[in-house]
Amino acid sequence: MEAAIGIDFGGTTIKSGLVAGGNVLKRGTVVDTQKAGGLEDLLGALVGIVEELRGEGVAGVGVGLPGMVDANRGVVNQLTNVAGWNSVPLREILEKRTGLPVAIENDANAMAYGEWRHGAAKDGRHVICITLGTGVGGALILDGRLYRGATMGAGEVGHMSIDYHGLQGHYGNHGALEKYVGNQQITDRAFSRYAKKGMGRIREQCTPAALSEAARAGDEIALGLWEEVGYEIGVALSSAIWLVNPDTVVIGGGVAKAGELVFGPIRRTICSQTGRVFHEHLRIVEAQLGNDAGIIGNAALALEAAADAARNPVRSV
Repeated sequence: MEAAIGIDFGGTTIKSGLVAGGNVLKRGTVVDTQKAGGLEDLLGALVGIVEELRGEGVAGVGVGLPGMVDANRGVVNQLTNVAGWNSVPLREILEKRTGLPVAIENDANAMAYGEWRHGAAKDGRHVICITLGTGVGGALILDGRLYRGATMGAGEVGHMSIDYHGLQGHYGNHGALEKYVGNQQITDRAFSRYAKKGMGRIREQCTPAALSEAARAGDEIALGLWEEVGYEIGVALSSAIWLVNPDTVVIGGGVAKAGELVFGPIRRTICSQTGRVFHEHLRIVEAQLGNDAGIIGNAALALEAAADAARNPVRSV
C-alpha cells in the first residue's frame, strides 16, 4: 500500500503525518506557525517534516494551507494569519528540496478530499463539505472530482449571505454566514443573551462546547441559540443545495460536536426550504476524520500528484 506525507499547515500550528490507506501511521513534530519565524524558516520547517517522516516507499507530499492557494500552478498567493506568503511557488520549492512530487491545496479542500476518499463522504459523488470553527470553510466534490472553480476559490459557503441586510462580511458581502456562526460569534451571542436575562456568565461558559453541555442539561437559552444557529446554517446550505444538488453534506469542525442540537434544526430547515427531490435522499452527516482530515486529505492528494508525475515525466522530479 502506497504511503504519502500529509501536512496540515494552519495559522497556529503545522501538523503532519505519514499516511497509508487513510490511516496515520506516524506523526511528525508539531510546529508552532507563529513562532517558527519568517517565510524561509517555515519552508525549512516543511522540509524538516518531510525528512522526519519520509522513508522507503513514500510516494509524495501534500500540503494544505489556509488562504488563496492555486493548486494547479502550485503557488500560494496569500495565507490567512501568516505574513510574508505572497505568490510563493511552494510546490516547485518543495519538489526541488525534497525530490518528491508535491501537491498543495487550500485547507478546506484538503479536508473535504480526505472525508470523500476515506471518511463520511466516501460513498458520495456530489458533496458539499463545510467546517464550522473560527470561521466557516467549505469545499465541493462534484461528479466525483474536487471542484476548485475558475480561480481556485469555489465552495466558500461561509461567505454566502443569509440576509442581504445583515452584518457586513470581510468582502463587503452583507449577511455572510460566518459572521453569525463562527466560534466567536456564537460565544458573543450567548454572552449577550445571558446578560440580558440577568444570568451572569463568563465567556468560558458561553463557548460552543459549554453551550452544548448547557443545552443537554435543559438550559433554555442554550437550546434556543442552537436552534437559531442550526437554522442559519440550514439556510445557507439550502441555497447551496439548490445550486449543486448534492447527494451528501458533510459538516465538521468544533461546532458540529453539538451533534443533534445543531444537526436537527439544519435538517429541518433544509427540508422546509428545498424541494423534495433535493432533500429526500440527501445525507447530512458529521465529518468522521476529526483533526486528521487535513493530514489524510493532503496525503491522498499527494498520491494523485505522484501518479500524475509518473504519467508526465516533464513534471516528475
